[in-house]
Amino acid sequence: MAKNPLAIGDRVRYSSAFCRTIGAATGWTPTARGELVRLWGAGFAEVLWDIPAHPDGSRLGGAHSSALERERPHG
Repeated sequence: MAKNPLAIGDRVRYSSAFCRTIGAATGWTPTARGELVRLWGAGFAEVLWDIPAHPDGSRLGGAHSSALERERPHG
């Protein structure tokens, strides 16, 4: 079980480890930030991303919770 599990309403981003695994050093993935809006099944998450990811303007996207981490506050 995760030490600090994600919860609905958390600000999230893709983890650095996940970005390294998929070779995403630049582009949208490592800079994406959003709000977790739903968790279901075996670790699946739905995120309302701050940056539109789709040409149709939809900001909702899915990810596995193991690829996400809680965004740390600046300061």
